[in-house]
Amino acid sequence: MRRTGLVLAAALLPLVLAPPAHAAARVSVSPATADPAYATVLTVRGSGFQSVPKGFGGIYLLFGWVADGAWQPSKGGSAGATYRYVPDKEAKDNRGFQRFIAFPGGDTAGSANGGVIGADGGWSTQLVVPGAKFRATDRDGAVVDVDCLKVRCGLITVGAHGVANANNETFTPVSFAVPKQAAPEHAAPVTSAPPPSPTTTPSTPTSSALASATPTPTPTPVPAAVAEPARGAWWWVVAGAALLVTAAALLVPPLLRRRRTLRNQEGTPS
Repeated sequence: MRRTGLVLAAALLPLVLAPPAHAAARVSVSPATADPAYATVLTVRGSGFQSVPKGFGGIYLLFGWVADGAWQPSKGGSAGATYRYVPDKEAKDNRGFQRFIAFPGGDTAGSANGGVIGADGGWSTQLVVPGAKFRATDRDGAVVDVDCLKVRCGLITVGAHGVANANNETFTPVSFAVPKQAAPEHAAPVTSAPPPSPTTTPSTPTSSALASATPTPTPTPVPAAVAEPARGAWWWVVAGAALLVTAAALLVPPLLRRRRTLRNQEGTPS
């Protein structure tokens, strides 16, 4: 009986020590597609992730390529070999290509730039996708080009700070498409003003318009003034002539009579 009890206790021990079950980790993203040529800001939400109160680290949210098969670190995968991602600095104020989501209450929670994993395993943050093409490093540290239009790319979650955690390893594919242009709003039709009627009084032209429209008159040359004789000089000339005529009229007859008398006396014999 005692032996039977020990056997039952040993069988039940793994069930007692086993960690509580939790839902499988899932990631949702909005918008569903990214721009192939320009950066796109994605809103990313996680659910069902393992949350370790006061635990060290958390999860990294990355964008990149994963190999087919076992790419996960918990299955022997490694960065640069089985998955490659957009590089960014490991700082809180990085460019947004990487996000660190911390366990609640842990020593590293202060450096998180993607929030904290809730007790229910949920979290939400934003991630920047630079486009369909980026450069990463391979396992040997060499720079390689990744074209997500030719290979499978998407959102990657792995354990942060080198801690492999299979419960928090996910891959969510992201497709690329040129965003549709927003349709232009229908504007109210513009009614043109009717042409002015013939009886419309024309507007008064401005002084500048008159100055430009009115031809400049050509100055008429003024002839030089003709000198006129003084009226006083002509008067004295006329008066003098009249006196001479009068004097001649008075003097000539007596002279003629006197001359005739002398002739008669000379012809008479004494």
